[in-house]
Amino acid sequence: MSNILLCGNPNVGKSSIFNILTSSNEHTGNWTGKTVDLAEAKIKGTNFNLIDLPGIYSLSSLSEEEIIARDTLLFSEYEKIIYVMDSSNIERNMNLLLQILEINKNVIVCLNMIDELDSKGISVDSDLLSDILGVEVIKCSTKNKIGINDLLDALESDRVSNFNFLYNLDIENNVDDVLELIDFKFKNKFIALSLLEKNKSIVKSIKDKFNIDINTNKINEYLMNINSEYISDNICYKINDLSKEISNRVVNRTKEKKISFLDKLFTNKITAIILMLLIVFGIFLITIVLANYPSDLLSLLVTKIENVLYNLCIKFSVPEFIYEPLLFGVYRVVSFIVSVMFPPLVIFFFLFTYAEEAGILPRIAFNFDRICKCAGCHGKQALTICSGFGCNACAVVGSRIIDSKRDKLLAILTNAFIPCNGRFPMIIAIISMFFVNSSNKLLVSMYLTIFVLFAILISFLTSFILSKTLLKGTSGFFVLELPDYKKVSLSRILKISFINKSLSILKKAILVSIPSGIIIWILNNTSVNGISVYSILSNFLEPFSKLMGLDGVILLAFIIGLPANEIVLPLIIMGYLRSSNVPLIADYTSIKSILVDNGWTISTAISAILFSIMHYPCATTLATIKSEVGSKWMLYAFIIPLITGISFLIILNLFI
Repeated sequence: MSNILLCGNPNVGKSSIFNILTSSNEHTGNWTGKTVDLAEAKIKGTNFNLIDLPGIYSLSSLSEEEIIARDTLLFSEYEKIIYVMDSSNIERNMNLLLQILEINKNVIVCLNMIDELDSKGISVDSDLLSDILGVEVIKCSTKNKIGINDLLDALESDRVSNFNFLYNLDIENNVDDVLELIDFKFKNKFIALSLLEKNKSIVKSIKDKFNIDINTNKINEYLMNINSEYISDNICYKINDLSKEISNRVVNRTKEKKISFLDKLFTNKITAIILMLLIVFGIFLITIVLANYPSDLLSLLVTKIENVLYNLCIKFSVPEFIYEPLLFGVYRVVSFIVSVMFPPLVIFFFLFTYAEEAGILPRIAFNFDRICKCAGCHGKQALTICSGFGCNACAVVGSRIIDSKRDKLLAILTNAFIPCNGRFPMIIAIISMFFVNSSNKLLVSMYLTIFVLFAILISFLTSFILSKTLLKGTSGFFVLELPDYKKVSLSRILKISFINKSLSILKKAILVSIPSGIIIWILNNTSVNGISVYSILSNFLEPFSKLMGLDGVILLAFIIGLPANEIVLPLIIMGYLRSSNVPLIADYTSIKSILVDNGWTISTAISAILFSIMHYPCATTLATIKSEVGSKWMLYAFIIPLITGISFLIILNLFI
């Protein structure tokens, strides 16, 4: 079965083309939480296997996704390349296509979103574009399934581009010289140009894949006298000029392109900040208001199920040492996570995905770029921050979109400060009990927004400190496309937010919480001199925790709650009640009474919220960090927020 590569810039409908051609539900892209790995599936009705490369802007190999795409284009076996273009942005999409044509000329150009051109006053001469590039050019629309059959037919075409463009004579002569020096299997103009630009990543890729050091002996001596910056600049200018020239020839614009009123607001320094705050506040308000109802229903459901399971255990004479740890330990921890975490998780990711698909999220990231630069980090860290509100583990995976390893590590190490859906229930509960009436959702959301802004500030301050110490260096350029505002498909958003995100995160949270339930039950049901191990540990932590404005029960709950932040509050209640089992969900009035009776004040509430923001990531996030960047950085990700939180609270409580 032959392979077909699917390439293109981000946000050109590449994933939609993939899904239509393969009848699959793959969802890849350039935003956080989406993979930059290769998705592949069989094209229906053919003998072709379609490989979906990550959306990129160039093959300059600055980022992980660019290296993946470049190496696949250069070193894998495939029949053809389908290059997807946004038909309303020919010039911008042309740069990558010209680079690809230097690697392989067996290309089919897919002009997507062709049905949207009329409303923008644009027409594209696809026949002229085909003549210029010497390739098949197919007009498509994934929305209305236009041109899909033509695209399938083009896969059988033998047409190969004869398009070839020349740089200045000096560069072309250098290319010829390098091609003479390198091995036959690497005689490719793109590789020669990359060597002239002294691109180390391509040398590393060849070394890793073929165990051949291509940059040695005569080539290395030749390259020593090459001005790589001069060559890179000339290549860039030539490609940009050619892209503009081709675009001017094939595109006819009858309407002047205008900046939308919304974009004027989003790019204004004052209104942009106001809009961002309103969007964040709105998402929290909607999540808090809507999550109550399904949470209450799920709470009733899991309670009834527990009663049924308990009665069955009694009926069939199941020994207590078997059903108690499973029912009153594991089941109650898992049921708390399901009933408290899952509803806000689903609602948040639905709103988050809507903002992404509608074109709002890129504009929020655009405005965060200025702050990121001041903090010494990459602009795309704004995207990982947004994703962290849903799940810190998702944000860690989403950091793959950041170009350099340094910038990626900054995003990963500081994302623990961003409160996720696992921490929101406890923060919201404390706000509702000690700051405002729980029925006033507006004020609860306002307080939550204030604490979230504080968390973002701490994240950026930590990034700044790390950029001057542990991770010194300069951040890379932030290339971010601002796509058109779009009408979104609710069914698509539900599928992405519910199945791809919410259910996936819930599954991980449940898996890591199961052993936690066992451990909690054992600690509370194992006694030394009549005192439970849980109480002994909390008493041991009491002196140190007092320095932080907390107590031993609170600190122990955070420690045992490592597998999942959702269980911290019920662990605190259990510690105060001296209960041998994880307590069932109670109303805020009952919880507040328990907390106040055990010495909680406004000061304690503030310290508990701040420590919830500034402490180590959950076990799922730590495991994800280990798989992404290794054990060393996982340890840093654990220590940095913990030391920050402890130090901050000790200093704070010296003055309050």
